[in-house]
Amino acid sequence: MDNRLEQDAYIEDALKNYPLAEMPRNITLDVMNHIQKEKRPTLVTWNDFGLSLVIASCIASLWFTFLNLPPILFAKLRIQSILLYQDFLVNSRWLVPSLFFSLAGVLLVITLFYLQKRLKV
Repeated sequence: MDNRLEQDAYIEDALKNYPLAEMPRNITLDVMNHIQKEKRPTLVTWNDFGLSLVIASCIASLWFTFLNLPPILFAKLRIQSILLYQDFLVNSRWLVPSLFFSLAGVLLVITLFYLQKRLKV
């Protein structure tokens, strides 16, 4: 018989045959005092407020900048983005397959570690 099944049988036997002990009268008060003494964590700290203020000011400044740029600058930015994309296509044909193969390798390693962990049960 398996050791765990034997232990479970002993526990079941003890639960059925031994009498239950009475609960102490002050257990509810002790538990409630313990719960009320713990301080609740602060949900929003000053660091969160400062970080949100910095992010909001960055977004507002970008929005204000894009509203006030001259239209010729948008055309130049579009031309430069097209040239950058074409340069990527012409000079970096090796990059896309290497990225896919490296991603596949990372996923393979993660899967192997997971399977190795699961099979050791």
